[in-house]
Amino acid sequence: MRGAPTRRGRRQTITPAGLILVVFGFLALTLIVLMPAKAGARYLDGAGTATLKNSPVEPVEPEASPPSASSDTGDTGGASSSATNSGGGLGIPGFPVISRILCLRQCVSSSQPTPGAIIAVRGDHLERVTRVIFRSKSGWIRAKWRTRNRAAVRVTVPKRAVRGFLAVVDSSGNRTRSPRELRILPVSAIPVEVFPVRGPITFGSGGSRFGAGRPGHTHQGQDVSAACGTKLVSVRRARVLYNQWDDGGGNYVVLHNVGTSTNFVYMHMIRRSPLKVGQLVPAGGAVGRVGTTGSSSGCHLHFEYWIGPWQTGGHPIDPLPYLRSLLK
Repeated sequence: MRGAPTRRGRRQTITPAGLILVVFGFLALTLIVLMPAKAGARYLDGAGTATLKNSPVEPVEPEASPPSASSDTGDTGGASSSATNSGGGLGIPGFPVISRILCLRQCVSSSQPTPGAIIAVRGDHLERVTRVIFRSKSGWIRAKWRTRNRAAVRVTVPKRAVRGFLAVVDSSGNRTRSPRELRILPVSAIPVEVFPVRGPITFGSGGSRFGAGRPGHTHQGQDVSAACGTKLVSVRRARVLYNQWDDGGGNYVVLHNVGTSTNFVYMHMIRRSPLKVGQLVPAGGAVGRVGTTGSSSGCHLHFEYWIGPWQTGGHPIDPLPYLRSLLK
């Protein structure tokens, strides 16, 4: 029929309004699909966030731009002053670190405590430690700290503790192990006598010996030559009688050996001993360091061995045979 449109002649056309609807629909779909992934990636942007199973603080979304220097005095959002910035995503307190363990009391040596000894666990970020864990034959033993600060925790070694690694746990549950095993020895292993100088020594020539001539007097001790700064320790368990300065002896200490009538004297120390008068010092306990103070011509320890009270009724004897016996 004339004038009737054929099937072939029909055409589908897109109006401008329809085209706009298609474009907006595509953009909306893109935003719906991509925005959650982008937001999630931004939220997790921070060093270490993905590796923490039990974070001590809530993750913090980083700001769009870094704050200016003038804003450092503003509010930090309540974060602890001990927190460290991990790169924009998470601020966490420092994890405890153990660098060394030092025995302070009832020790075989500075690194070998006995059950019941007091030790100092040294390192960093230790101010939040809540317990110290020792090894025992049946498992682990928890011990409460005595004192603590950022650099050290003092604790008493449990009676049932044995050789093994030591660990500390902080208030967030973070646990750190010592770099090496703590060797715990029986109390019977504490030495009764040790040599007073902890380093290479020589006994010198005749002028260093007991009885050698001195202007106006004779030498009342034995000179033990060693490098300045070499550690000096108590020969026996002793009590501090004197800790003073003298123009001749320099910085000196007099120790009374507990349970005996003998006294040992240490002279010319590089600085005054940290010991206090009346303090008990174990065998091997720190006394001071080799020096050349007072009337001295070189780094050495002037060591005296007295029978009876020092300078008040007792008398000195030649200490060299005794010192040599301690080196065997």
